[in-house]
Formats: sequence, C-alpha cells, structure tokens
Amino acid sequence: MLIVGGVGIWGLRDISLGLVEALKTAELVFLEEYTSITPGFSKRVLEDVIGKKVESLTRRDLENGRLREILELAQTNKVAILTYGNPFFATTHTYIVSEAYRLGVPVEIYPAPSVFDAILCSTGLHVYKFGRIATLVFPDEGVGYFPYTTYKVLGDNLSRGLHTLLLLEMRAEDGVFMSIPDAASVLLGLEERFRERVVEPSMLVIGVSRALSPDEEIFIGSLEEAAKLEKSPPPHSLIIPGVLHDTEIDFLHYRLGVKREVLTGWSESVKRRLQST
Repeated sequence: MLIVGGVGIWGLRDISLGLVEALKTAELVFLEEYTSITPGFSKRVLEDVIGKKVESLTRRDLENGRLREILELAQTNKVAILTYGNPFFATTHTYIVSEAYRLGVPVEIYPAPSVFDAILCSTGLHVYKFGRIATLVFPDEGVGYFPYTTYKVLGDNLSRGLHTLLLLEMRAEDGVFMSIPDAASVLLGLEERFRERVVEPSMLVIGVSRALSPDEEIFIGSLEEAAKLEKSPPPHSLIIPGVLHDTEIDFLHYRLGVKREVLTGWSESVKRRLQST
C-alpha cells in the first residue's frame, strides 16, 4: 500500500490524526523535500510522534529510478510518501499516484492545507473570484527566456476582473526562493519587455510571506512599493486582485488597516479594464 499525505503549511499543526495513525503502522516513511518548504517543520519531531525514521527524498531520487523502487516496495509493504502543503498541489505527486495505480498498488490519500487555502484565510479573498494560478520564475537572459505565459495569465485574469495568485519560484535544494520584491521587479521588467499594458507600477498587489504561520507577513500596496521591500524568509506568494467584492474590501480594511478608498480605487480601475476589452 502507498500512503500519500500532506504535512500542511506550518510545523506539525496541520497534520491530520488520520495521517499520524497511518504513519505509525507504515513500514517505510519518506518525505519529499524539493517542491516546497513548510516553516517551523521538524522531521525529528515528526519521527518522535510516529515512532520511526523518516527518510528524505530529493528530486534526483525521484528522477533516477528511486520512485520505481519505492513503488515496488509498496506492493508488499505499507509505504508512505509525505509532502509539504497539500500533496496534490504539485503535479509531481499526481504522477507518483498515477504510477502506483498503474502498478496495481492500493493508495490512501491524506490531504492537508495548501498555500492556496492559506491565501484565502490570510486575505479574505473569495475562492470563486480567482482566475488561473501561475508560477512566476526568474528570467534567464542568457538563453533568452522570459516568463511571458505568466505575464499573459495575469493580463487574461485582469481582463475578466479576476484575482491572480502567483506562486513564486522555489527550488529548495538549490536555495532559490523568489521574494516579494524579486517578484515585483520581475513583473515590472516583463512589462518593459512586452509592453502589453498588463503591469503598472501603481497596480495593487498583496504579498504574503509564510502564510498562516505565527510570523506571517502581509504587504498590501503598489507594485513599485513592493519592489522596494526588504527580503524576508520564504515561502512567498503574490496576489494581484481583480474586482473586489464589498466583503473582501471589509476584510482587507479591518484586518490589514488598508484604506477603503485604496481598495475601491483599484477595483474601479480593474472595471475600466473590463470596459476597454
């Protein structure tokens, strides 16, 4: 049997009781550590809770045949693969489970909060008002790569009045974590390159760092202000709001102290985009 479980977004707080019980009866437990990170998480503490060793998995492990070995073990043993956040927020884990089904391995899935769940709680934005989610990565001028798809997704979402969640580049094994100011600078650079009037220095953005953790930080202001922020520990996400509902405005006003006129002004500017498309 293969157990696939998420550990959530901060420490051990979000691990379900069901997953803990399943891990106590597993013969082998692995933790995939390259697609994301969970602030405050301790593998040692988890090992103490479940009473067994947890082995780390790297990208190289899963790309060099180790996954096949793990799935073969799961044909005769109870094997668990844990991930940060929700296990199905990354396509890598969908592939792992698909391979297990293909090999006839029974699968049990234990979900946990993802960054998207955290963003909803941190900002009060409505889930049904989000458009397509995109990942923003650093450009590579050496090979002439600039993330136009992300730029286009942002433009498409705004043209429909929808919020955009940008997941910022994170390569934990390489120590690469795009910060809020990095992301703002990349977006401004993309506008300078493509000039499709998607990005404006004055556009409203919400930057969330370590969402729902005890040391969560939330910035709300203009993109050019975001580009001047000091960097802080990861992970980070950037949201560009679309048309804001009254209850979303209330939440942001009362929780973050943002002036209503700032929020309504941005919302009206998005509405003008709708009228011009």
